[in-house]
Amino acid sequence: MGPRPLPPEGAGFRVLALSGGGFLGLYTAQVLALLEEEAGQPLGRCFDLLAGTSIGGLLALGLAFEVPMQRMVDLFVRRGTEVFSDRRLPGGTVSRLMDLTRSVMGPKYSGVALRQALEDELGDACLKDARHPTLVTAVDVHTCGTKVFKTPHAAASKGDGPLRASDVALASCAAPAYFPSVSVGGRLYADGGLVAVAPDQVALHEAEHFMGVDLASVSMLSVGTATAHYRPRDGVDEDAGAVGWLSDGRLILTLISAQQQHVQAMVEDRLGDRYLRLDADWPADAGLGIDVATPAAAKVLRELAHRTMAVTPRRAFDPWLGTEPPRRA
Repeated sequence: MGPRPLPPEGAGFRVLALSGGGFLGLYTAQVLALLEEEAGQPLGRCFDLLAGTSIGGLLALGLAFEVPMQRMVDLFVRRGTEVFSDRRLPGGTVSRLMDLTRSVMGPKYSGVALRQALEDELGDACLKDARHPTLVTAVDVHTCGTKVFKTPHAAASKGDGPLRASDVALASCAAPAYFPSVSVGGRLYADGGLVAVAPDQVALHEAEHFMGVDLASVSMLSVGTATAHYRPRDGVDEDAGAVGWLSDGRLILTLISAQQQHVQAMVEDRLGDRYLRLDADWPADAGLGIDVATPAAAKVLRELAHRTMAVTPRRAFDPWLGTEPPRRA
């Protein structure tokens, strides 16, 4: 794709930002599927910039290539246990310790099933083949620096057009201790959640500084992974050590929830009522986790997504799904 022309004056610049969270991304996918059904067209066409981190990056690329979001939902449900496992959240102390030991000497999961699932959906398509401007975050393992993979949507940059979309998605999803790092274009990358679990601010920076968009014209829809107000299952222990912080994914889930709250507050300050964040409160007793892909977990996540959409007024989506342009500051 070549540089994308800006929307007509007064039309507004619409951004979609999708957070990371492993299998919890089924919540995001289901929200997107419901939005796409409401839109009556491929959801990517409703936005001028798509941004995603980790599983959100995978979904953003799916939108960029107009993969039906219901198909992505089905992918989670059908292949979730292949990518992760069919194990539930560990219940007792011994089972938690055993779960932790699975990632001591190497990643919990090989990433082979995830790569196959991505290639089945995206094939050999490259970022330059995307139908909509997209950015996906990752971390360069060698430099410990931020990497933002981009389609060639800005006039001053060719972006990362020649890179395969499936490789980029896999790199952004390569959570340390869960999946191995991924080589893309001769560099080694890990999960973008290490730098930007919620890519909202990255997307805003891209629009302003690389695409030349006036902040007053930007509206953003942001979708989380059902981790709002996360609380550890067993409460807070001030003396918790490595086992206490790492079991049940507590450390990662704390980072996800805290980062998302921080980013939401920052972007709300900048965009005001032109920013809408969709997320669900963490269901502490539902047995969820970033790598818990059981049918029971899938059912809970999809129900949470339906509930979110049911309590959000339809008019709230008008700036993106309707004909009404977003209000200016």
